Amino acid sequence: MIKPNHSVLHSKLIDAYIRFIIRTDFRDVIITGDLESDNRSVLLVANHFSWWDGFFGWHINAKIFKKRFHIMMLEKELAQRMFFSRVGAFSINQKSRGVIESLNFCSEVLSNPMNMLVMFPQGKLESLHSNHINFHKGVERIVKQSPQARVVFAACLTDYFAHRKPTLTISLKEYIGSPNLMDMEQSYNHHLSQSIVEQENIHTP
Repeated sequence: MIKPNHSVLHSKLIDAYIRFIIRTDFRDVIITGDLESDNRSVLLVANHFSWWDGFFGWHINAKIFKKRFHIMMLEKELAQRMFFSRVGAFSINQKSRGVIESLNFCSEVLSNPMNMLVMFPQGKLESLHSNHINFHKGVERIVKQSPQARVVFAACLTDYFAHRKPTLTISLKEYIGSPNLMDMEQSYNHHLSQSIVEQENIHTP
């Protein structure tokens, strides 16, 4: 397992880079959900449809939660991009016994109220047009081991409408319910469906 090795310098560099590319590549970024930071750690559960998704997680943290950033990446991808370990990335190998070590490390991260962890529950890239996300069992294990953590759902959606650049809409919702895998999956997918409807209403002339 590759663990994070946070660097203040690297964090400042990636923060400046993400601010720049979001400002230049998107027409607008809208965050809904009216959530504020508090004294709990945050497990951000988000959809995974693009190269951008980890950067979206960073942006959410910078704007709302302002915690120490962590994100789980596939080990083969992180090994090729070790820079990201300096800004909070750590690895998981889904085909290795080390997966338990990675899941336990997630719980360790969430035991500190100053931390935020971004997780993509489906564990792989899927089309933005997928209307149902299947959760891996590891999500349930992490939430059960981290009862002190705040679970927040993020539905990230992009659309161009009548413009050259897309608008990014991020819908946040705190999950308050059972750590049961099926309950969380159903609740997230309901949030995703509602977010799609709300996005259409936001951008309807």
